[in-house]
Amino acid sequence: MENKVLNIYQRMLAITSDLKTVAKNLEVKLGKSGYKAVGEVDILNAVKPLEESHGVYSYPVKREVIESKEITNKYDTVNQFMRIETTYRFVNVEKPEEFIDIISYGDGVDAQDKAPGKAMTYADKYALMKGYKISTGEDPDQNASEEHKVVKELLATPKQIKELQELFTPDRITKMLEYVKIEDLKELTLKQASDFIKKAKAK
Repeated sequence: MENKVLNIYQRMLAITSDLKTVAKNLEVKLGKSGYKAVGEVDILNAVKPLEESHGVYSYPVKREVIESKEITNKYDTVNQFMRIETTYRFVNVEKPEEFIDIISYGDGVDAQDKAPGKAMTYADKYALMKGYKISTGEDPDQNASEEHKVVKELLATPKQIKELQELFTPDRITKMLEYVKIEDLKELTLKQASDFIKKAKAK
C-alpha cells in the first residue's frame, strides 16, 4: 500500500510498529547521586527517519505556562520551577488538514534561566514517546525521576517559617521537630509547614 493512501492514524501506527525500544543513554548527575534517562536526542534520532519515511511531521503547536514559582532546596539555593502544557501536533504531510494533537506536560527546575527550556524539552520528549508508544524498558510511575523528587520535596519557605515561629512557642516548635524527626524548621517540607500552620489556625 502506498503512503499517499494512508490516513494519519495509519501512518502513526506504521511508525509505532517500526520503532524499537530506546535505551536510556543520558546520565543525569545530582550531586553525588544520579540517574539514567532517555535523552531528547535519542528520541529524535529514533523518530525523525521514520516520520520522514511515513510522511508525518510533528511539532509543538501551542504552549502554556501553567505554573511558575521560586523554590528553595535544602542548601538554601533558590531555583526557578516551571510547568508547561504543550499541545504537540502530528500532521499527515500529504494531507496537512489531517492531524492528531496530544497534550503533554513538562517540569523544569534550574537555578538560572534554563527552567523554561527544560520544561519544553521534557514535554516534547514525552509527547513523542506517548504518541508513538515508545518503550524505554522501565515504568516511569514505578521509578520517579530525581527531578520530580526534588519538586515533591520542596522545603518550607522563609514566610512559612516566620509564621510558624509566630504561631508556636519554642517548646511547641521543639516537639514539632521531634515529631517529624528533624532538627531545624528549615528542614520542614513545604507540605509539612503548610499542615502545621493550618492546624494551628484551625484551633
